[in-house]
Amino acid sequence: KTKPVSVNAGDKDEYLFTKSDHVRGYKIRSDGKKTSYFDREIDEDTKKLIGDIAPKKIDQNINGASEDCTPKPSLEGASAWNKAGTWEERDVTPWAKETLEAALLATEYIFPDGSPSPGAHGIVSKVTKIDGHASYATVRGKKRYIYEFGLAINWVLTLGDDHKSACHGSMTFPDIDGTVDLGDGYDMVDYHVEGSSPAGTGPLLDRFVRDGGLRDSIHKSIDDWVRLFRATY
Repeated sequence: KTKPVSVNAGDKDEYLFTKSDHVRGYKIRSDGKKTSYFDREIDEDTKKLIGDIAPKKIDQNINGASEDCTPKPSLEGASAWNKAGTWEERDVTPWAKETLEAALLATEYIFPDGSPSPGAHGIVSKVTKIDGHASYATVRGKKRYIYEFGLAINWVLTLGDDHKSACHGSMTFPDIDGTVDLGDGYDMVDYHVEGSSPAGTGPLLDRFVRDGGLRDSIHKSIDDWVRLFRATY
């Protein structure tokens, strides 16, 4: 049997160390305590090199400056929780459809002096379709306006001062979206003139409704709506 190393009677059991303990993975520290063989004991020179590594309380007033804990306002257009300003999108389709329809119904064109029919008055009489959506997104403090609509309208062109002669028709604008720069105009399709329109007015309508005049006024109304969208949100 292996004899235990002699120790004082007053020593605790944890200091008992037999000659075979090193085989079982134990060793004696410089202070006489028994410890695991893999325990690393740092000498005094190494301790001086490392320095004091004990945890320290953080001083918030270093160099006289303190952290401002006052809640910061959220970025414009972003929710209060969105402090980082990541992508956040809000749908405003109901507002957009209502205001776009109102802008179209306010559209008019009056033939100027020197035209084939001075004083003739063209208007958008009805908006028969507005399909699409509108929203705006806030990302990193900047806003992006997203809208995409297809719309169809009915128009009326009243000829002369007696307002008894009128032309009726319709046209469709399939691509009202942010890819179109303001002032560039919008593609128009499905242009139609009702058969009840006075005979011989075809060239007049082509010039002042289909290709310009009232159509240009419709383009302006849409552009004004885009500006309103950007100013409102």
